[in-house]
Formats: sequence, C-alpha cells, structure tokens
Amino acid sequence: MNDLTQDVFDMINRNPGIDAPLICLELNEDNIVDPNLRGPQLAYWLTVWFSKEWNETCSAVDELIESGQIIFGEDGDLTVAGAESCP
Repeated sequence: MNDLTQDVFDMINRNPGIDAPLICLELNEDNIVDPNLRGPQLAYWLTVWFSKEWNETCSAVDELIESGQIIFGEDGDLTVAGAESCP
C-alpha cells in the first residue's frame, strides 16, 4: 500500500460514507480550491481540471476495494469493510 492509498484509507476510516470526489478534494486542499460542487458534478470537474489528482485518488480507492479493505456503497459512499454503520 503506497502513501496515498493509506491516506485514502485513513480518510474513509475517519469519515465513513465519504465519496471519492470529496476525498480527492480534501487530500489536495493545498492545490485545489473547493468549487462548491459535490458528487458526480465534483467528479466531472476534477476529471476536467485536475485529472492527475483525480486518477491517483481513483486508483487508490480501486486498490482498497479490490483488496477488500473498503466497501463501495450504492450511492458512491465509501466505508471501511467490517465497520458498523450508524442508523
């Protein structure tokens, strides 16, 4: 697991239900000004303007999903595998 993958895992662990676009935005807050978009709109914006950072974040998320460490929910929400969710 590289440093970015560990950072992504730690962010999901601290913020259950966070989505990949918001992870990318928060991990790159020094370089990316928040455009006040969320969900698919933020993902598209990141793809257009910050594709390198977005692709790196997606690769880290994919690695965590493939290794079974996190779960990708129906709405794109990410949680640590085995973590109890609050109702």
